[in-house]
Amino acid sequence: MPDEEELRDSRGRVVDDAYVDSAVEDALEKVVGRGRPSLSDAGESPLLRVRLPRDLDEAVKDAARRAGATRSEWVRRVLDEAVHRVS
Repeated sequence: MPDEEELRDSRGRVVDDAYVDSAVEDALEKVVGRGRPSLSDAGESPLLRVRLPRDLDEAVKDAARRAGATRSEWVRRVLDEAVHRVS
């Protein structure tokens, strides 16, 4: 864009280096807090992915629904109980 041309935003503000820097800072502030809250006290929660046979997946969905929980909540609870039983 030639130096003699002036670019403006939808509110009529001049888009210059300071405007762009401010917009980038605002965008970064909004992005930093995104995502699900951690389940761990120390930051990021590890993710465990497993493959299940279709019938077991359906059984987990049904059990979670009957317990009034999401699948994730139900699986975490069941794993926690199982780990404490064998400890």
